[in-house]
Amino acid sequence: MGEVSKVIAAAEQLSIRGEGSELALEINVPQRASVIFGALPGQEGNWPEDADNYGITVEGKSKLYPAAASFSNSELNGPVSFGPGRHRLLLITKIDSESGRLFVLISETGAD
Repeated sequence: MGEVSKVIAAAEQLSIRGEGSELALEINVPQRASVIFGALPGQEGNWPEDADNYGITVEGKSKLYPAAASFSNSELNGPVSFGPGRHRLLLITKIDSESGRLFVLISETGAD
């Protein structure tokens, strides 16, 4: 939960700043865990309705949480999830031209 809280805190701060804000950070998802931003686990098809939610799954048990930010993948067309391991992330805010909604786009940079 500590690793995910870094992403949530950063996303909420970026949302306050508005479109065009960005931040890079690193998280380490523990073994036997995964996290999804922008949807509830198993309900990825409900994006963007659930875009302001995230879920943490540990050993098959999921916990769901609301956020003060809306999440998307870098293509602005769905949620984004990460499995166990170290991930270098780039968070960028962008307004969806169709809905006018501000999203925090999350992508993995892959840089070492």
